[in-house]
Amino acid sequence: MTLVDLFSKAATGALGRIALRVDDEKISYGLLSSWAEGVAGLLRDVGVKRGDRVALRMPTGANAIAAMLGILRTGAAYVPLDVRNPPDRNAFIVADSRVSALVGDPGDTFGYTGPLVTEESVAALREHRAPAKPGPELPGPKDVAYIIYTSGTTGRPKGVPIRHGSVTALLAATSRLFRFSADDRWLLFHSMAFDFSVWEMWGALSTGAELVVLPYWTARTPGKTARFVRDRGITVLNQTPTAFSALTAAVLDDGADLPDLRYVVFGGEKLTPAVVRPWGKRFGLERPRLVNMYGITETTVHATFHQLTEDDLSGDDSVIGRPLPGFTHRIVTEDGRDAGPGEQGELWLAGPQVSEGYHNRPELTSERFTPGPTLDHGGPPPRYYHSGDLVSQLPGGDLVYHGRADLQVKLRGHRIELSDVEAAVRAHPDAVDAVVWVQDFAPGDSRLVCAYTARAAQEDTGLDARALRRHVKSVLPSYMHPAHYLALPELPRTINGKVDRAAAVRAFEERR
Repeated sequence: MTLVDLFSKAATGALGRIALRVDDEKISYGLLSSWAEGVAGLLRDVGVKRGDRVALRMPTGANAIAAMLGILRTGAAYVPLDVRNPPDRNAFIVADSRVSALVGDPGDTFGYTGPLVTEESVAALREHRAPAKPGPELPGPKDVAYIIYTSGTTGRPKGVPIRHGSVTALLAATSRLFRFSADDRWLLFHSMAFDFSVWEMWGALSTGAELVVLPYWTARTPGKTARFVRDRGITVLNQTPTAFSALTAAVLDDGADLPDLRYVVFGGEKLTPAVVRPWGKRFGLERPRLVNMYGITETTVHATFHQLTEDDLSGDDSVIGRPLPGFTHRIVTEDGRDAGPGEQGELWLAGPQVSEGYHNRPELTSERFTPGPTLDHGGPPPRYYHSGDLVSQLPGGDLVYHGRADLQVKLRGHRIELSDVEAAVRAHPDAVDAVVWVQDFAPGDSRLVCAYTARAAQEDTGLDARALRRHVKSVLPSYMHPAHYLALPELPRTINGKVDRAAAVRAFEERR
C-alpha cells in the first residue's frame, strides 16, 4: 500500500470524523481529503507529475498538511524546508533535490525562480468540492514519498529519499506493538523537516485518529506545552529526551495531571534512565506507557521498540529493545566480525524500511549501504545500512544503545565515549542534561569540556561545578573527567529538538 491508500482508507468510512485540529479549528477527514484533491489538481496544472519532487516551505498547520497530501496524490515526493532554516541551507536542498515546483513561501533571499504555488493558493482550495482533473496514476509503494535532509550542521546535508512502502512497513510493524485507535489524539510536535513528524502525522492519519498541531509559540515553553497536552486531551506524545526532560520539569513544578495521555514515545537521541526517573516516580509506567524507539532517517523514523520497565529505571543502560518486525540486523565489531554476547559493535540494519541510499551521493551510498552474508534460507543477501551507532545485546535479546561511533574520541591514549561522560553527569540528582566535547586550548592541549543544565536555574557560581566534579570523580576514571564545566539556563537545541553541540561549543568559547 501507499500513504495515499492509507489515508483514503481511513477517510472513507469516517468523512465526518475530525482529522486535524489547529488552534480551535477542526477539519474533518472529508474536508481534508477534498482539499488535498484540489491541491493535487493545482499542482498538476503547473506541471507536477509522478516521480517529481516538490519543495514544501510553510509553517506547520492545516495548509501545510493539505499541501503535503496534495503533493503525494500527484505521485510526487515532498521535500520539506523548515521556515527557520538559514536561506543557504534551503537553497542547497532545493538545488540538490532538483524540485519541479515549490509550495509556500520561498523566502526573501531564497533565489528560487521555478513554478510556485503560494500558501494563499492552497488556502483558497480549502472548500474545494469538485474532483480534481484526471491525472496520471497514483503513486506505487516503490515511489518516493519524501526526501528529508539530515545533518549538515558542520558539513554538506544528505538527502534521504523514503518510499511509500517503507513508511507503510513502519506503520504495519508498529501496529502489532501499540494499541492505537481512531479515538487517539496525536500531537504534531515536530517540524515537518524532521522525520519524527512522519510518525506523528501518519500514526494519526492512517488510523482515522485526530492530529493536533502544537502552536509554535506554545512549543517554545515547556509549561505551556504541558498545559496544551492536558487541555487538548492528547493521548500520544512523541519527544526527544532533551525536550522531554524540560517538559517533565514543567509538569512536576506545576503539579499537573495528564489523565488522557496513553503513550510517550522517545526518539531522536539516546534516552538515559536518569531522564525518565522523575516522571516514573510521579506517574508510574502504566499510564502513560513509555516507549523507547531508536531510529534513523535512513531506516524510516523508528527501527526498534522497547517499553520501559522498573528494571530500566533502576539501571543505567539505555535499552532500545529489539528491531521492529521485518528487520534483519547485525552487530559488527571494528574488525568486521559479528559481536559476541555483551560485546559492543556497530548496528547494521536491513529490511523494507531501509532507504535505497542518499540522493545524488553514490559514493556515500556505497559506503553506508552494503550487502551482507547470504541468509540460511537462500535468496539474495540482505542490504544493510551501517548505522554508525554502537550497541550490545543483553542475554535476553534486547539491544543496549551506547552512543555514536563518531562520538568516540581518543584523548591522551585513552578511547573515550563522550555519551558515557554525559550519562555520568546526568546521573547527578540535580543535573537535568549535559553535553560533552573535546576542546582544543592550544596545540597539543586538548581537554574535555561539559556544558550542563541544573534543576535550580542559576548562573555558574563554581559550587555546582564542584559538586559535579566530585560526582563524576566517584563514577568515572580520571581520564574521563571534564576539565571545565559550563552551567547554562538550557542547552541549545537544533530545529529538530536535539542538543546542538556546535552551539554549546560557541557558548563556551564566548565565556572564555
